[in-house]
Amino acid sequence: MNRFYLFLLPCALAIPSLSVADDKSVSTGETRLPGHRAVYELELGESLDTAGIMSAEGRYVFDLEDVCEGYTLNERLVVRLGREGGNVLTDYRLSAYETDDGHLYRFSTETEFNGTTGQSASGDLSIDGDVSEVDYKVAEDVSFDEEVLPPLAHIRAIVNSAKAGEDRYAATVFDGDVDKPVFYAVTRITPAEDLETPEDINGADHLKGRDHWRIDSVYFPPESAGEADSSMPEFRFTAILYDNGVVTDLVLDYLDFSLKAELTEIEVHEGGC
Repeated sequence: MNRFYLFLLPCALAIPSLSVADDKSVSTGETRLPGHRAVYELELGESLDTAGIMSAEGRYVFDLEDVCEGYTLNERLVVRLGREGGNVLTDYRLSAYETDDGHLYRFSTETEFNGTTGQSASGDLSIDGDVSEVDYKVAEDVSFDEEVLPPLAHIRAIVNSAKAGEDRYAATVFDGDVDKPVFYAVTRITPAEDLETPEDINGADHLKGRDHWRIDSVYFPPESAGEADSSMPEFRFTAILYDNGVVTDLVLDYLDFSLKAELTEIEVHEGGC
């Protein structure tokens, strides 16, 4: 179960029309992400009456290591949702390795609900030109006749687009889920020069003076490529993205409720290339 579907909620919200860029082949080689650990505190944002969500609290930890030939990534998202009829504690964990060129992504995910394993997935995503293949360890393998970006390559491509002055970036991205392994993601990029770096973040010095942008990423079923103006999204997030890949003001929007993720701590790891 990927982090987009942790809560198994229906999606029923239309969004404004998007003009989708045809060229998604932005090189990731221009941007190297520094190893860092970012900690976010979670709370409930907006919630529709139909969602039945009364409260939310939790933590999201993103831990990235630069290992020269690629990156190792560990994520953990733990959130307790107060629902009508009782609480649900969700614990999502990801461990992954991604090569510097983005052509290999080795991943393992596991999700627990109230201490009971919900779903796990592990395997390799390999990309060779316009062909992408997922070799699952326990599920049936799948392939795609297009380039599929793993998570870090997607972040780096968005940063490169922002640096180039582009206002949108679109690509098919991989998330690791067995049932829905890929999404078509459209990201709006707008300048954020008027925003000051929050002073209450532990380690805020790592963000001061860096270029940053507002991003709004909307995730659609993969068959919606090129038709984002008429399709129903399945997930979206908004954030302030810095040129080193760190995000602040993060909102995870599950469309009938959202989680606000406040960055409270950023630590940059030594080493890397």
